[in-house]
Amino acid sequence: MDKRNTPQSWLDTAVSGIRFGPDRARVRIELLQHMEDKASGLQRSFPDIDPLEAQERAMTAMGDPEEVRAALAKVHKPWLGWLWQASRVALWVAVCITALYNLTVPTDYRTSLWGSGSTPVYHRVEDGERAQLGQYTVQITGAAYLDRPEYDDARDNLQVALRVSSPRFWERVEPDAVYRALSAAGPNGEWHSMDRVQLVRYTAPDGLGGSVAYQFYWVGAELCRWGIGWREFAVYVPAEGWRPGERVTLRLDAPVGSVTLSVPVTEKAAAR
Repeated sequence: MDKRNTPQSWLDTAVSGIRFGPDRARVRIELLQHMEDKASGLQRSFPDIDPLEAQERAMTAMGDPEEVRAALAKVHKPWLGWLWQASRVALWVAVCITALYNLTVPTDYRTSLWGSGSTPVYHRVEDGERAQLGQYTVQITGAAYLDRPEYDDARDNLQVALRVSSPRFWERVEPDAVYRALSAAGPNGEWHSMDRVQLVRYTAPDGLGGSVAYQFYWVGAELCRWGIGWREFAVYVPAEGWRPGERVTLRLDAPVGSVTLSVPVTEKAAAR
C-alpha cells in the first residue's frame, strides 16, 4: 500500500478541515473505529482475505478523504468548540467564587457551605442504617439517651442523628422539607411528627445566686451540622419506657417515596 494512501494519511486529510483541536481528535478516533469495524466485517465475511487488502477496501468504502474533509469542516465550526470550552471554564470559575464567598459569611445554613449549630450529637453511631429516598441518601449517624439536670420540667429524652445527603454537591438540602417528611417513634411505640415540635423551658442556678433559662426540644428535630451536599439533624423523642438497647424508629414520607430506619439506643449521656 502506498504510504500516501494509508489509513493514517486518509484520516489526516479527512479531519484536517476541523479547526477546533478537541473535536478534531475525537472525530479522528471515531473515523478510525469505523474503518476498523469495516475491515473486521470484511475479514469475517471473507476469511481468506489478506488483512492489508481488507484494510484498503475499508478505507476506500469510507469515501474520498477530500470530500469527507469538506463535509466535516461545514459541521464542526471552531467557534462552537471554543464557546463550549469557555462555558466550562465559566462554570468552574462561578463554583470557585461561590465557594470562596460562602467561606467568608456567617455559618448560616442558608448561605454557608458547612458549619455546625449549638446542638451536639452526643453519641456517634458507626455504619448506622441507611436507605435511598429518591436521589437522596439518608443514614442514622448517632443515638443517645439524654440525661438532663433535675430542674423544673427538664425531662430526659432520646436523641437520634440523621444525615440527609444529595449527590449534587451544589444542592442544599432544605431543612423544612425534611421536618415535614420526618416522624419518629420512641421505645413506647408512639409516633411523633417532626414538623410540630414541643419545646421545654426550665431555669437552673447560675452559681452566682441567680438563675439562667434553658430550653430544649422534648419532641422535634433541628439542624445540627451541615456540609457540601448534606445536612445532619438531631431528632428528639420522649424517653418514656426506655431501657438500654430499646430502639428508636425514624420514618420519612416524601413525594419520591418512603423509608424507615431504626437504631438501638445503648448510650446514656449527660445533656448540656
